[in-house]
Amino acid sequence: MSDESLVSAAEVARLADVGRAAVSNWRRRHPDFPQPVDSSEANPRFKRGEVEQWLREQGKLSAPDPVEAVWRALEAGRGDAEMSQLVAHVIAHLHGSGTASELGGHVRGLLDQVPDGERAELAEELFRRYFERSHRADVVTAPELAALMIELAGTLESVLDPACGGGAVLREAAARGARDLAGQELSEPLARLARARVEANAAPQATVRVTAGDSLRADAFGDLRADAVVCDPPFGYRDWGYEDLGVDPRWEYGFPVKNEPELAWLQHCLFHTRPGGTVVMLAPAGVASRRSGKVIRQAMVRRGVVRAVIALPPGLLRHTGIPVHLWVLRASEGDSAEPILLVDAGDAKPSRRGSVDWSALRATVLEPWQEFSDTGEVETIPGRQATVEPIDFLDEDVDLTPARHLPVPVTEVDAASLDSARKQLDAAVERLPGQLPRVRDSGAAWTRPSATIGDLVRAGAVLFRQQTGRVELTDEPGAGGRLVLTGRDLAAGTGPSMRADEERTGDLMELRAGDVVVPTLVAGDRRPTAEVVTETGLLLGPNVQLLRVDPERVDAEFLAGHLRAARAGRSGGVTASGVHRLDVRRVEVPVVEIDEQRRLGERFRVLRAFERELRSAADRGVELARRYTDGLAEGVIEPDYE
Repeated sequence: MSDESLVSAAEVARLADVGRAAVSNWRRRHPDFPQPVDSSEANPRFKRGEVEQWLREQGKLSAPDPVEAVWRALEAGRGDAEMSQLVAHVIAHLHGSGTASELGGHVRGLLDQVPDGERAELAEELFRRYFERSHRADVVTAPELAALMIELAGTLESVLDPACGGGAVLREAAARGARDLAGQELSEPLARLARARVEANAAPQATVRVTAGDSLRADAFGDLRADAVVCDPPFGYRDWGYEDLGVDPRWEYGFPVKNEPELAWLQHCLFHTRPGGTVVMLAPAGVASRRSGKVIRQAMVRRGVVRAVIALPPGLLRHTGIPVHLWVLRASEGDSAEPILLVDAGDAKPSRRGSVDWSALRATVLEPWQEFSDTGEVETIPGRQATVEPIDFLDEDVDLTPARHLPVPVTEVDAASLDSARKQLDAAVERLPGQLPRVRDSGAAWTRPSATIGDLVRAGAVLFRQQTGRVELTDEPGAGGRLVLTGRDLAAGTGPSMRADEERTGDLMELRAGDVVVPTLVAGDRRPTAEVVTETGLLLGPNVQLLRVDPERVDAEFLAGHLRAARAGRSGGVTASGVHRLDVRRVEVPVVEIDEQRRLGERFRVLRAFERELRSAADRGVELARRYTDGLAEGVIEPDYE
């Protein structure tokens, strides 16, 4: 490989086994770090040879692992289509189902060095990197979701996925013993990759057919009737063939309107399922309730096609925040309508998009499904699960949204704890007036000279810092690393919840007691949130501006108080999204002696404490009022009229 090939900052980070933020730190702190060959700060690219030489001199160059070595050999100067073909060949070769004659001697030599026990993992990592490179998260079904869908489908001999994307669903079906696997994908490169992944995980005697094409417009499997059709189709894709497919045998339950492509996909899946077979399909939650789909839903319910609708947690998918449902259908064997299982697993809300406790979610979904499959009913759990008779859906809306039909959980209210909370709130409210300082009319606004915080920085009275570059953080339970204070934490008024792995993130500045921290982005009334740090050990995170004062020249509370004033919010500009971006260095503060600063700083501190106490009392009051309201509405408490 030529030393003149180019690498991005993310690839430099992989070479050194660090996070991308560490690369940003090296560029800033080391004048001899190689200069980028282009002017793009958003995605700079460097000469690989220069970077490797610098990393080697610094003792930071990790020995290339098999993934890195193979990826580098594949990627150099190749476009997306060629990369997809090469990755497919590599996956096939790693699983012993390809000749690798197209790969070249260098790549084959690298692959031959990979131990047998590591080949499957290498294949999946190369697949992941390809999709990371091509920014196509929307066509990658999470493996955990694919596994859940296949488990709902049951033990299968034949499986079809008519929108197979990268092949996650078919790969899972192959791993669970399916022998006849068929898939169709609009993109030829994706279809090629999917075929390689499925073949790599299928039994030797299995039949794998994955083809490229538009499943709705150009169905490649017109005669196929599978045991199950399991599908995660594209959402909201309105160019699905409405103008061309008005007369089609697949629309057994009604012709979908143009803005209901998911109902076209559902019927396409049913068409390809043998009588009594199963369809499992992921769909936006709106499919269960939109009036434009009412007639088709009604026909499906009347004829006993719908077996279950399962609401999944919002934010489950990485590429979109819209809520989604799993539909489980049974290809019609007659017109007998049976009870329908409804499950609402939406309370298992991910901590961030795409992050969910899959073990808990699987139990929430599969336990009632197994009970329902065995007995035709489930134990009713308010707000969670129930079986509902078809006649209960056949109203004006035919709304299959689980939350609409599940019994509402009964509110449990402890009268003694309510009374205790009320007394604590009363005591807090009584304390509030005494915390405000007395005031008198000073007669005039400040007439003293002022200086910007930038002036104080240049004079050495204040140190200014902020985190530049990307910081890799996690809020996963049990994650190691130190707590990081972010701009979001400050704006929300909450404590830090994210942690950083310092070895992969690079150098993060440690906060000290007495530091003043201010978020970079300010919404609402543009009044900044400025806090004085009281604990040690936190790290400076993204979107936070740090001001570290010389206590003999500047009082921290005095500075923070002026930053919280309305006039400070007028410094800075507005982003494209309408959020105010604050530059604290442009904020002006009056120039007064340090003793006067400390006197005023103490008043600012008291006012900040009063504000916090007031907000806390208000939050507790709202929560208490809601608990009283629920208790009265449920009849579990009675008002005391004495």
